[in-house]
Amino acid sequence: MNIRVFSILRGINRHIKRIRRERAGEIMSPVRRIEFVSPPKERVCAMTFDDGPTAAPCLPTGGTVSPGAAPGLTARLLDVLKQHGATATFDVVGTTAENYPDVKGAPHTHFVFGTKYDHYACFEQDALAGALAQPALIRRMVEEGHEIANHGYRHRIFGPEYFVYRKRVFQKNLGEVTADLQKLHDLIKEISGYEIKLARPPHYVDRIGRFGRDTAYTAFARMGYQYMAASADGGGWFPTKGDYDADVRAMVSPLEEMLKRDPESLNGKIIFQKDGYNMSMQSPVADALGLQLKLLGEYGYRVVGVEELTRLSPFEDVARDDPCIEAVRGLDSAGYAIGFKNNTFKPNDPVTEEQLAAMCTPRREYNAKRRAVRQVMQPEEIRRFIAERFGDCGAVRGTARRDAVMAAWAIIRERGSSKSMI
Repeated sequence: MNIRVFSILRGINRHIKRIRRERAGEIMSPVRRIEFVSPPKERVCAMTFDDGPTAAPCLPTGGTVSPGAAPGLTARLLDVLKQHGATATFDVVGTTAENYPDVKGAPHTHFVFGTKYDHYACFEQDALAGALAQPALIRRMVEEGHEIANHGYRHRIFGPEYFVYRKRVFQKNLGEVTADLQKLHDLIKEISGYEIKLARPPHYVDRIGRFGRDTAYTAFARMGYQYMAASADGGGWFPTKGDYDADVRAMVSPLEEMLKRDPESLNGKIIFQKDGYNMSMQSPVADALGLQLKLLGEYGYRVVGVEELTRLSPFEDVARDDPCIEAVRGLDSAGYAIGFKNNTFKPNDPVTEEQLAAMCTPRREYNAKRRAVRQVMQPEEIRRFIAERFGDCGAVRGTARRDAVMAAWAIIRERGSSKSMI
C-alpha cells in the first residue's frame, strides 16, 4: 500500500479509536488499554520493543541476512539500554517458522515480511528471531531487569484487517488466540521464570475471528493480562528515506521537537519501538536508540518498562497529588478491577453500587464481556456483596469514586490482607 494512503488511513483510524475510547470509558473492566498514565512526580516514560528477540545483524544497508553475522540487533539494543541505565518492555514473539507456505512481498511495503503472514527476522530467516530460537536473549532481558510482554507465539493477527493487511491469514476464534498466547506465556516462563502480565495484539487488531464477537480484551482477561498500547512513536519502522543517516535523524527529531515545545510532553507516555527491521530491511533503531536515550536523559527522564510505569501511576486521570493515589496503586497492585476499559478511574464521579461491587472484585474473577455488574448480580445480591465488605455502606454511599476506593483500601490495610476483600 502507498505510504501516503496508509497515512490517511491511520488518521481515520485514530479518529475511530478516539470514539471507541470514549465508549470504553463507560465500561469497568479487568483489562485496561494502557496508552499513557498521569505524569508521575519525576519525569518517567516507558519504552517498548515489538517483534523480537532477534539475532539478525544490524543493517545500515539492504542485503541478504547472514545467520552467522554478529552482534545481533537485540543484543545491540540491550547494550545501549544498559549503557544509559534504562529498562524497557520487550513485546516478544515465539516463532514465525510455522507461518508457511507464504510468498515474500515487495520491499518498502507492509508485506516485505510476508504476504499471508509475518516472518521475523525476515522472510525465510525465521530461525534468527523469536523466543524459541533465541532463549539466551530472553534470559538476558530478564537478568538485566527488563520486562517481557506477549505479542503472540506465531504473531498472527487476531481477526481480519481490511485496509492494510487484507491478505493476511487471521486466527479463527477465541480458543485459537488464547492457546497461541498461552503457548508463548509458558515458553517464556520455562526459559526464564518470568511471568508475563502485559500483551499487545499483532498490528493492534483487536477483533477475534471474522465476526468479532470476542476481542483482544476477552482473550487478555482470560490470560490475566493488561493491554499494553502506546502514545508516542519512536519510529524506525517506516521505509528508508534513501539515506541511513536521515533515517536515524527521523527517529530522533520528532522526540526532540516534542521536548523542546514542552519538557513534560513525554512524562507518563509509552513509546513504541521495533526490535527488528523496517520495511526496507534496515535497522536505524540500532543507532537511533542511543541518541534518543541521551536526549531523554538531558531532559531528566528515567526510562522504564510499562509495568514499572503503571506501578508509579496506574491511570490517566489520577494525579500524583490526588489523595486517593495510594489507594488506587494498592488496589490495582492487589489485583482488583477498579478502573474503566480506557484506563481511566474517574475519581470525581459518584460511585454507584454496581461500580462499588465491581471495584471489590478481583480481576481473575471478572469477565471482560460484562458491561455492568448488574447483568450478573441482582440488586439484593449487590447490596449483600457490599454489606459484607463495607457494613451498611455508609462510608461510601453517595460519595465520589475517590472516596470509595480510599475506603476499600483502608479496609484491606486494617485487615492486613487483600484476601479478606475476596
